[in-house]
Amino acid sequence: MEKPSSATIRLFFLTLNLIGLGILSAILKITILWFILFAVLCLYFLIRYHRNIRRADIILGAVMALTAMVSNPLMGFFVFPGYVAAMAKMRDAQHPIVLFHHQKQELWKTIGWILVAGSGLGIFNLGLGLGHLTAAPSFRFIFLFDALRAGLFEEILFRVLLYAFCIEVTGDTKLNRVQSFFCLVSMIMPHVLIHFSGTIDIGSLIVMTLAFGLPFALLQWKVNLTSAIGAHALVDFIRFLVFGA
Repeated sequence: MEKPSSATIRLFFLTLNLIGLGILSAILKITILWFILFAVLCLYFLIRYHRNIRRADIILGAVMALTAMVSNPLMGFFVFPGYVAAMAKMRDAQHPIVLFHHQKQELWKTIGWILVAGSGLGIFNLGLGLGHLTAAPSFRFIFLFDALRAGLFEEILFRVLLYAFCIEVTGDTKLNRVQSFFCLVSMIMPHVLIHFSGTIDIGSLIVMTLAFGLPFALLQWKVNLTSAIGAHALVDFIRFLVFGA
């Protein structure tokens, strides 16, 4: 039996620590721990890979951050360094996550995934909410910004930046299947765990992992970051329209 490489072992312990941080912050209700980690990671990547920073990433990061800040100034603020730092690291990655592939048909492919995944998961999310929430259909313009903030902040900070952390730990080698699995877990579980406060219901954890965490992570990996942000935002927007919050 082949022994796991040192990169795999490092990645395994990183995954465990990220899950542990997610459990700790959920049970003790100390989300600030994630902001501290994100601040450290952003600073590290921005300094280490400053030569990889592009003007286009700065402009796009600023636009996304300003959009998210309409809903939540703190989360929106973190979108900017999170995006720029992650993209700087992605330029050296063997399997990078990109905002958008500049290829023919990419626009329609991205829009298609946003609409199909977003509406499908959005309807499924409504079904989950009907058991304990009262439908109160309404529309407020802020719903759009709330949905975009969720998509931008969570997909950039809890997925792309943590993925950048994972591949940094592996030493930028080509990921094998085991390492890819740990990367996916690291992109899924912390994001799922932030939706719990005080207690963690195992049933809900499993459903959210398989129905939301995994699809959004795969969209980033297999399609692009834009598709994941768009689908995530659409899921939340549908919920806001039906439940009013």
